[in-house]
Amino acid sequence: MSRRTRFILRFVAILLVLIAVLMELGTIQIPSLAPYKFWMTVLGFGVLLMSR
Repeated sequence: MSRRTRFILRFVAILLVLIAVLMELGTIQIPSLAPYKFWMTVLGFGVLLMSR
């Protein structure tokens, strides 16, 4: 896996978890993603593990 691919995967993982956390705190509200906050976090950590 190239360095750029790892960077992109880590960026996507951090972005997913950040969106889920901000939605939980009430900073941003995206109604269509509200039921999937938990799975976004799980997917983010999974992608982060894949990029290692």
